[in-house]
Amino acid sequence: MDLEFRNLRYTVYNRLKKGKGRDVVKGVHGRFRSGQLVAIMGPSGAGKSSLLNAISGYRSVGVTGELLVDGQPRNEQLFQSSSCYITQEDLLQPLLTVREAMDVAVSLKLAKGSVAQADEILQELGLLEHQNTKTDLLSGGQKKRLSIALELVNNPPVFFLDEPTSGLDTVTTMQCVKLLRQLARQGRTVVCTIHQPAASLLELFDQVYVLADGKCIFQGDTAAMIPHLQDVGLPCPRHHNPADFIIEVTEHPENITKLSEEMLNGRLYKTSKLEQQTEPTNNMELKICYHTDDAGETEVMLTNENCLYKVPKYEASTSTSSLSSRMTQMNSSMAWMKVQKQTDSCGYPTTFFEQFSILLCRMLKQISRNRTGLWIQLFHHILCSVLIGLCFLNMANDGTQMFNHLKMCVGLVIFFAYTQIMVPVLVYPQEVKLVKKEHFNRWYSLTPYYAALTVSKLPVQMFLNCLFCTIVYFMVGVPFKAERFIAFCLIGNVVSLVGEGMGMAIGSVFNVRNGCAIGPTAMAPFLGLAIYGFDFAHRIPLMMNILMKTSFIRCGVVAMVLTIFGFGRAPLECKDVYCHFSKPDVLLKFLDIENNSLCFEIGLMVGMMVLFRSLCYIGLRWRFAT
Repeated sequence: MDLEFRNLRYTVYNRLKKGKGRDVVKGVHGRFRSGQLVAIMGPSGAGKSSLLNAISGYRSVGVTGELLVDGQPRNEQLFQSSSCYITQEDLLQPLLTVREAMDVAVSLKLAKGSVAQADEILQELGLLEHQNTKTDLLSGGQKKRLSIALELVNNPPVFFLDEPTSGLDTVTTMQCVKLLRQLARQGRTVVCTIHQPAASLLELFDQVYVLADGKCIFQGDTAAMIPHLQDVGLPCPRHHNPADFIIEVTEHPENITKLSEEMLNGRLYKTSKLEQQTEPTNNMELKICYHTDDAGETEVMLTNENCLYKVPKYEASTSTSSLSSRMTQMNSSMAWMKVQKQTDSCGYPTTFFEQFSILLCRMLKQISRNRTGLWIQLFHHILCSVLIGLCFLNMANDGTQMFNHLKMCVGLVIFFAYTQIMVPVLVYPQEVKLVKKEHFNRWYSLTPYYAALTVSKLPVQMFLNCLFCTIVYFMVGVPFKAERFIAFCLIGNVVSLVGEGMGMAIGSVFNVRNGCAIGPTAMAPFLGLAIYGFDFAHRIPLMMNILMKTSFIRCGVVAMVLTIFGFGRAPLECKDVYCHFSKPDVLLKFLDIENNSLCFEIGLMVGMMVLFRSLCYIGLRWRFAT
């Protein structure tokens, strides 16, 4: 598959300030041919990753221009199915072995997974002997190879890699680039960004595309870069790394303008030699370049220091074709047809329920293997339940402790809310990056993933909540009644699910740093409405009562009070001469909740849970679309 882009522009807009955005990529042109390993180079801030994100489709907002495949406008959904994007950070599913990660990829990306195919890929990439090693224990080079192996499962014709050599030593870097070159030689188009490679490493790339200040200053064969710089009056010193030299010349803005104009901002393609002899008009050596005119037609031109010669279309087609290029195009077309054949109408080779079951099994396996996390959660719930039980030991049956009853109910609800809201705020942003990569590479749809994520967390969460409720229930002295105990546990679980949904909604949109500030801040209004007006409940205005219903903590507290003092509970013990609140009905009337329905309060919390989890889903959609 030959990739081409024309007048490609990527504009970044400031979300806080309205107005014209900043152009990161400035109307560049380019063409990447199949069977070649392409390096996008440039100084820091030149727009390398932005260009890669734009041509791969990883970023779509703010991108304008033409994107073509084999000379035709590309179908984005089909193109994503036949290409893959590997991020600079090695995003791999934790707590899985190499073999398990490959099995999941095979199951999701192929309609009928094959173990033999996974073995072949692992063997080819030198990972078969490490198949039982967990992904988080792999070295940097092994993680990079595994990232490539996971995407090789469905044999995509196009690979995009963002800084694949970042963080690797010299030997591992060389091995990684040789692997990418081998993949390109098999007929794939491999495009990656790289920052000032060594001279020996640069020679492994077939094509170089150099950016500076968002403009194309060179595009062509690697061997043609030094002659081109010499032709424009910027000779590279002997024994000097060409990659370092072309970066150094961009320190002067006039050089960027000069080189960009010379390359027509990417319309020209420089090659080091002609594949077919063409008779020159004089004794000077001719060079071949490609020029895309304003109408989008690509022309082949011969050039030397003095003249520019246009090659007729028939000669251009014959002089630039060879047996190897024909074979790579054929392999690319076969891979494209294979993707079309195995992809259903929704763009995925597996159905919704297949994706859901595969992802659910993967998530449950990861949760069960996170032994440290499970023990910490168990210790946390047991410790907090015992402490709360000791603080309110046997007070639930004491008619003189009415305000302590309320404190206990508020404390229980706040425990469930804060315990569950902060965990996703801290953990989920990192998972979102991994999910975005897998979703973009067409592993699965967002809906089955989100369904599997929701279901996978329920067993552990509900077990720990019920354990906490059981310990607290009997330590504080609430009279046992089956309906009351079930309602007590149900309220704890519902509040917990609402808090978790709120935390996931925050974590799906914001990073950890911003989420840590937004999480407690977002909880503050709910907490304020929860504790408002218990001592003057009958004098609360109607609008304030309605507003308080929007706080799930308030609903949880009211539901908890109704549970503990409802269900026809007998009068509380009174050790004083007179206990005004010894009768539960008096307490409920004082709080102005005697007419409230427990089912209604739980229903409100369930509605808020659905709202927050819907916001999380929308947040993920928004993150994946930008």
